[in-house]
Amino acid sequence: METQVSVKQIIKDFIYIGNQLKDLFKDDLEYKPIIDFVLAKDYLDEELDIPFPKMKDIEAATNLKSHILRKLLLKMHSKIFTYERKLNLSFNKAIYHFYISYFNYRCQFTVDKLTHVPRIGETINLPFVSALIPINHFYVENINHELENNCQIVVITLKVGSYSPYFHFMKDRALELREIGIMEIYDLSESEIKKIIYNK
Repeated sequence: METQVSVKQIIKDFIYIGNQLKDLFKDDLEYKPIIDFVLAKDYLDEELDIPFPKMKDIEAATNLKSHILRKLLLKMHSKIFTYERKLNLSFNKAIYHFYISYFNYRCQFTVDKLTHVPRIGETINLPFVSALIPINHFYVENINHELENNCQIVVITLKVGSYSPYFHFMKDRALELREIGIMEIYDLSESEIKKIIYNK
């Protein structure tokens, strides 16, 4: 059975890869009005807080009739995301966001280049964050990857102390058994989480 594709969702999806659309379809002038529209505003800038466009917004800006716009969006989408795709996405830039929390202390910074991406459990010493965090000995608790435009965004969460495979297992177990909620993982300190888990 063929998957039904939402044209409204295609517009939102294209916003996340807007910078790539220009290169992917540079030889297809029929798609240019759509790509120009997608790139005209920075919908992903949280400070600007621009709402995602609706179909009627694109129709008005591009002078494309509803059925033509729908047809073009579906054609573009199938060239990238179907089994018979003709085009490949490329995320050739990487940035690394580091997040640290320790009780009421918070620190975050961004790195453009790393020769080695740390893995979960590895230890990191950061002597340059002492003004915000009174300790500089951390371990990697979590790594998330986000793909946006032409960039791979690697979000690395650090915790104070040393990595414990046993605690990591017990925390995952408690989450799975709903002994602790996902929001508690983010809101509570490690010592508070340990009290909840080990007192069960």
